[in-house]
Amino acid sequence: MKDWIPLIQSLIWPVLIVGLVIKFRSSLHRLADTITSRVSQGASFEAGASGVRLGPASPQTPSGPEPEPGAQPLLDAASASAEPRPDTTRANTIHLVHTARREKQLDRGNYQYHGIHAFLVGDDDRDLDRVTKVVYHLHPTFYEPNRIVTDRKTDFALRTAGWGMFNLTADVHLEDRATPLRLERYINF
Repeated sequence: MKDWIPLIQSLIWPVLIVGLVIKFRSSLHRLADTITSRVSQGASFEAGASGVRLGPASPQTPSGPEPEPGAQPLLDAASASAEPRPDTTRANTIHLVHTARREKQLDRGNYQYHGIHAFLVGDDDRDLDRVTKVVYHLHPTFYEPNRIVTDRKTDFALRTAGWGMFNLTADVHLEDRATPLRLERYINF
């Protein structure tokens, strides 16, 4: 009998849950149908204080009154596919990107550290030639949370280590612009 006790203890919860599902299967089916219909109509759904939460989404079917003609702009499909005019100039864009890698040797207690490498990328390599410096704003818990980088060879890279989640903000100073360009990147581990 002693050999059976661990088996019975490990099977009691699965057997109980399966029994409850079988007993209340019609109620569970109605609940699943209700959730599916609410979410497909765009409504939100919450179950429990800190349990499942599905936020509002775009409804699958239109709701509300029909908009009047001219209320919304029409897309000009012909001009979108037409050849670009020679006088049209493309805006130079600069992006803040990052990579992160787990660094187990830096762990302290329950804090799992990651190596963070943040840098700038341009659509064209010449886009970064206009950058004079980048001021990175890390979370206030970092040592020296405001860091200035001026090295163009590394694409104005910042290397550090951290844990948790925060918004990394970069003020990109350009030679042809008085106010810096503010870029943000959400970091989460």
